[in-house]
Amino acid sequence: MDLAPPRESTGGRSTAELRFGAILCVWMVLILALNGARWIAGFRPVLLAVAVERGVQRIEADGKGETGDDLVRKAIRTQRDSLPFWTVVFVFGDFVIEPFALVLRAVCVAIGFTAIAAMTGRPLQFERALSDSAWIQGFWVLGLAVRVGLLVVLRRGEDDLDTSLGLLLPPGTYPAATWLMLRECDVFALLGWVSLATSGWRRGDANLAAAVVLCSGLGFFEMSLRTAVGLVLGSAMRLSLIAS
Repeated sequence: MDLAPPRESTGGRSTAELRFGAILCVWMVLILALNGARWIAGFRPVLLAVAVERGVQRIEADGKGETGDDLVRKAIRTQRDSLPFWTVVFVFGDFVIEPFALVLRAVCVAIGFTAIAAMTGRPLQFERALSDSAWIQGFWVLGLAVRVGLLVVLRRGEDDLDTSLGLLLPPGTYPAATWLMLRECDVFALLGWVSLATSGWRRGDANLAAAVVLCSGLGFFEMSLRTAVGLVLGSAMRLSLIAS
């Protein structure tokens, strides 16, 4: 029995495709609004300024007693002058990458489940998978909304607030990769991946084991990619500019 919803011709597109686009547009607008609030309220600019100043502190520490004062001052000036560049990079991430990450995630999950269904002889329900995946992207939007709400209510820096597994770490110093990876294990993102796996299983695209493997693999890939990008950007922002 075909479990796909009935098709209605609307300019050559099905109602499922229209729902997919409309739902994601709503989520993307909310992402833009929430990230806009972070910038307008000053949370993101402060985060960037603090990161750049940490680079200044490293320059001062590395150059103390080993490098001329003029070179140290020039390196500090160059470090601080890099703030507009990093602002553009983070604006691009918040207002371009993050909204379209919702689309990419939903499409990849729908393609994955449809491929499993095709290989196992199950009915193909790509459009329904797209629609279901689009709805579930709301978990990521909700996670961002909760973080922004906490920032506004508690008036603390973004480094001090999150909804990830990083909260489980006891006080101490940890490798940057470990810290960033745990910060990427957001509770709402984990709920989203669980919902995506459950949705594919209930839809009949895959058995429960295959659904878990698919969503775990995609989730781990996204988490690893975000961690790698975070490491590169963090290292670059704190880079000592004094030549050895």
